[in-house]
Amino acid sequence: MRLVLLLWLLAALVPALQAQEIILLSGGPAVRSFEKFKINSHDKYWGNFIDSALQRAKDLQAEAKTTDKIVWLVFRPSYLSRGREDNQDYLKIIEERGKLVGVSPIYFDNKNQLLTLLRRDGSKEKPKISRLEYFGHSNKKCWMFDYSNRVDGGALEPLVLHVDDLEKISGSSFTPNAECVSYGPPMLNASVTVATPAKNFPSAGE
Repeated sequence: MRLVLLLWLLAALVPALQAQEIILLSGGPAVRSFEKFKINSHDKYWGNFIDSALQRAKDLQAEAKTTDKIVWLVFRPSYLSRGREDNQDYLKIIEERGKLVGVSPIYFDNKNQLLTLLRRDGSKEKPKISRLEYFGHSNKKCWMFDYSNRVDGGALEPLVLHVDDLEKISGSSFTPNAECVSYGPPMLNASVTVATPAKNFPSAGE
């Protein structure tokens, strides 16, 4: 009887001990055909948002709880188009670099795919998000995954995540003390705590 009770108590504790996920999100680079003649040229190097996310993964691996899992989301279309321009297989390079750090990219091609990846129910298959960090182009109102890739100096729907889109993600997808951090031009390196995601990210920038 005591054994049965002990097993029941352990089973009840499993959700509390369940791993949470840290999401690292890499936006895409501009194409050089749009940027190369500008004074303030973006993305001379194609891998800015890849290398910075992987370095962050290394830092988190050193400090994260053993139960936390680092998940790396990468916006695929921009790396394909920049790769065609540079005559490089950047997806292969991304995967090789991720392997060295112990993370594998999960690609998304548009906003709807990203929203699906961010919707969580706290189950083993979809653990809640304790931290979300974005590396890429942005402004005060949106994250522009495809900046200056299909449109010179801008990005088109559905290749941006606008603040108005956040109502499509439930706050219950995040842990109570979750944080969202956004890095990259023209963003300030600003951090906000996510209590209600629809009100708290994207972060502030110019």
